[in-house]
Order: sequence, then structure tokens, then C-alpha cells
Amino acid sequence: MNRNRNNVGFKCIGALLVLLLLLAGCGQVKEEGNPSAENAASVADTGNDPAGQSSSGKDSSTTSPQQNPVTITDSTGASLELPSQVKRIACLTEICVDSLAELGMEPVAVVPDSIAFHPEFFGERAASFVQIRGGFMEPSLEDIAQAKPDVVIGLKGTHDMLRDGLQSIAPLYIAELKTYEDSIAFLEMMGKWTGEEAAAAAAKQKFLDKIADYKQKSPNNRSALILYGADVNFGIDTAGSLVGSLLAELTPYPWPAPVEDGGHQAGGMAYSLEKVLETNPDHIFIETFSFSPDSQPLSEQFAANPLWGKLKAVKENQITEVRTAIWANGRGTRSLGIVLDEAMSTLYPDTFKGSVQ
Repeated sequence: MNRNRNNVGFKCIGALLVLLLLLAGCGQVKEEGNPSAENAASVADTGNDPAGQSSSGKDSSTTSPQQNPVTITDSTGASLELPSQVKRIACLTEICVDSLAELGMEPVAVVPDSIAFHPEFFGERAASFVQIRGGFMEPSLEDIAQAKPDVVIGLKGTHDMLRDGLQSIAPLYIAELKTYEDSIAFLEMMGKWTGEEAAAAAAKQKFLDKIADYKQKSPNNRSALILYGADVNFGIDTAGSLVGSLLAELTPYPWPAPVEDGGHQAGGMAYSLEKVLETNPDHIFIETFSFSPDSQPLSEQFAANPLWGKLKAVKENQITEVRTAIWANGRGTRSLGIVLDEAMSTLYPDTFKGSVQ
């Protein structure tokens, strides 16, 4: 009898313990599902969720006000949606790389042989940059996707056809630049996207000050020509091109813009040595496009042509092979600043003594 009574007692105690555990469990569920006002205020103040993760992080199910998309239009008229503050940018064209360097930011991916790997842009940090396989004309969509960009920036006339392939990866912004004013406008736009307006304004002013300084000090008495190509079938940058128009403000540049744009950028046109000889410039800057490791500089390829030896610039050793990636493709304010420094110190060494202004 006592044994039975003890068994009943144990069962009652056990039942009571189970009930207490259930009540405790219910209390915990209620607390987690309905945090106190104090806890909620703490989360709101810190911007963190109860687990300590940022509410703007990719794993968060809530969208912070900073992530509300904004609508923009690119040079093709396409309408794109971007985060209100862009952080991850993949660069298929160099104006993108140049502008990020000016803003103190880095690209999440770049094409091989980019200006990013020249020391004036990112220094040793560029060695760790993700390179997009496939080349400039046909970049790897897989590599771009792995970089997880907020936006991809390409060049008009080259990357337009990638829009459909990138649709599920990131918006594609197509840029078009014909003047250095366009370059400045692009930099300012990137500054707004990224919240780096102050850095954009500082870079813009530095570039405009450089132009003004060279314009004031330039002797302005030596004619120049920018010649480009991969072989003897070459073209020139006219005064209607981006770089040609810039040099035309600082030194004689007697190469009128073509009626129709052509060549590797607006304002470029096919040319001949006979026509170059007619004007006979004081100095020739050469952009050699190399498509194989054994490519010869254009100046060496021209050596076999008798007309080449008749040019005043050749006779007086006034030929300069420049860094094609920067001079031909850079297009941004930092690249154009480098072009000015190299061109003006070469044309007028007694005035500028080869130093960077």
C-alpha cells in the first residue's frame, strides 16, 4: 500500500515537473516571438538583428532604407535599377577602373591588361584583383557572376550585347565618352552612386587645376600628333577625339575632326603617312595595340617605309611610344592627367622638366 502510494506520489511529482517545463517552454517561445520594447529599441538603435548581424547584410530578411533601389538611365537609354548606395562594381571598361581609383574604391573584377595594374591606380593591391576571363570583347559571364557585383560597367559599341546575358547577374551600365567633360560627368555620377561625392569633387578639381596650370605655362609652339594601330594600317586621334581635344587646348594640334566618327573611339580616323607628311608635326605619340607577345612597336614597323624617314619628328628623334592602355583606353580624369603629364613634359622639357604637375 505504501509502495502504491509512493508510486502515485512519484507520478504526481513527475507530472508536475513536466507541466512546469512546458510552462517554462511556452514562456520562452513567447519571449522570443515578441521581444520587449526595450529589446526592439536596442535593435533599432544598433542596426543589428538579435543575432548580431547587420540588417543590411545579404543574409538578412529585412531591407534597410539604404537598400531601396534607384532608377538610372545609361547612354543607350536603358533604364536600370541600382541600390541607393553602390559598393560592388565590375569593370569591363577602363573609365570604370579610373573612376573607382579616383573615388578611393576598388573594382570587384576587371578585364586582363587593365589600367588597374599600372602603379598609378591601385599600386600593389591590384595583384589580388579578380580578372575576368574571355577578354575585352567577350568577357566571361561566369567570372562576373562570381564577383557578385551591384552593377557592371561596359563601353558603348562593345558590350551592348551582354545585357541579356547579365540580366540575372547584375544591371549593365553602358558608358559613352566623347570629351573630357563626359569623363568628369561620369566620375561625378559614380560619386553619387557610391556616396563618394566629396572624393569625386576633389578629383575633378585636381584635374581641372592641372589643365589650367598647363594652359597657363605652355609655350604652345610645338605641334603634336597621336597615332594608333596594330600595324601599318593606322589611324590618328583628331582634335575631335577625347585625348586629341585635350591636347589641342595646350599645344598646336592641326588634325581636324572627321565628318563621321570612327576608329577606336569617337574622333579617330584612318590615315596615311603621305597625309601625315603634309602637316609634318613636331612630335608624334604612338599607341601600339599588341595582340600577341611578339608584336612590334608601331614605330619599328614603320621603319621600312621611306616616307617614315622623311618626317621631321623621325629625323629629330621626336617619337614617343606611350602606354596604350592609359592613353587610348583610360578615358577617366586620372588617366587623362597622366596623359597631360607625359605629353607636356615630353613636348616642353625645358618648361616642365619631365616632372609630374
